[in-house]
Amino acid sequence: MRSRRDEACCVKMVLEVQPQADLSCARPVPRTRYLRLGSTDAIHCPSLGCQGGAPSPEMTWYQNGRLLSAQRSNPLPLAVIYDYHQGTYACDYTQADGAGSRTVRAVVQVKTIVRNTTLKPDILEPVRDTLEVELGKPLTLNCTARFGFEEHFKPVLRWYSKDSGQELEIPTKEGGSVKPTVEAEVIQRTVHLERVTQSDLHKTFICFAQNSLGNSTQPLQLRRRKGVVFLYVLLGTVATLAGALAAGALLFTYWIEVVLLCRTCQDKDETLGDKKEFDAFISYAKGSASESESASPVSEDCLALKLFPEVLENKYGYTLCLLERDVAPGGVYTEDIVSIIKKSRRGVFILSPNYVNGPSVFELQAAVSLALDDQTLKLILVKFCPFQEPESLPDLVRKALRVLPIVTWRGLKSAPPNSRFWTRMRYHMPMKNPTGLPWGHLRVISRAFSLGRQ
Repeated sequence: MRSRRDEACCVKMVLEVQPQADLSCARPVPRTRYLRLGSTDAIHCPSLGCQGGAPSPEMTWYQNGRLLSAQRSNPLPLAVIYDYHQGTYACDYTQADGAGSRTVRAVVQVKTIVRNTTLKPDILEPVRDTLEVELGKPLTLNCTARFGFEEHFKPVLRWYSKDSGQELEIPTKEGGSVKPTVEAEVIQRTVHLERVTQSDLHKTFICFAQNSLGNSTQPLQLRRRKGVVFLYVLLGTVATLAGALAAGALLFTYWIEVVLLCRTCQDKDETLGDKKEFDAFISYAKGSASESESASPVSEDCLALKLFPEVLENKYGYTLCLLERDVAPGGVYTEDIVSIIKKSRRGVFILSPNYVNGPSVFELQAAVSLALDDQTLKLILVKFCPFQEPESLPDLVRKALRVLPIVTWRGLKSAPPNSRFWTRMRYHMPMKNPTGLPWGHLRVISRAFSLGRQ
């Protein structure tokens, strides 16, 4: 237990840090110091700025908390001002008074600057004096200006609307700096329109920027956008044309298929009441084949006597007339040919070098002569292989080769019943109603009837 004497020996010590009272000076040193980049200047310790001719004590300097050990004087000299000289400086020194000595610290904020601008604000946005808009849609208008550096910077940036000679300020929120730099600062003010109305088209929106040297303005007139409608019309027209061209190309390529499909849907029979027995008479060169024909995988006889009956008769129900099959021998050749052609709705002539150079060309000549008087008789030329027209070819036949429809035989590629060759043949054949008796029975009955009449 402590005695009263021990308690009396205890001494209580208190360390008190007090701010130095402001000195009364005619021109006090500011706590923020501006230093121009590229110049030579110095930083004064604020608390010693008014000591007149009294010698400055030894000083300890700090920059942003870092000790500047080599600098002990006041003011702090700076040879050339750079960006890195910017920051917070603290100066410490010892001051004696009647009660003893104390350490005094003062702080000064240093900012590096450039020369004050000599230009008025430069408006960056809006760029043009007109803007296309859509009625009823929201719209955002930006007023953006670049202000050059000023030590006492007080920029003014506003939106105005002018209508019928009356100019009103549009309230906007305070905008921040977009791209602050040492030499300039870009500031923006924004106007939001919930929807563009017709009355907005009659107004003139004005972007206004001002500094100590003057002001700049940029008017903006809203204009109804017509390009969107035009663009839609243009795109629609282009799409329609493209679709029409594509449809035309498809229709051109598959025209025959379209016609055959329409025939099926029409359910029409053009053979009724024409008093003819055969749908087509098949004419081809009889005898030996030429070199070009013998090289073909399908001979002329095979095409006429086998493939035509298999496809046109058995598959599609046409009634064909073949001399070797449907005409009894012993008659007069010329009279038989003329009689058969008259009984036929179509004449199919398989052209080859043998045909145009042989006696079978008479059948084509006779058919052309009869077709001039009989409008129901139509002739079809089948180009079996290439040939040259001989000089002895009758003029009537020469003209027929120029105007009559030609279907080209392309060898094995044309042999299948679903090939393009048979589709074109069906296109030129008579349109018939597929209902009624089976096609095979009809062919047998027609053939028997023809043989009986002979």
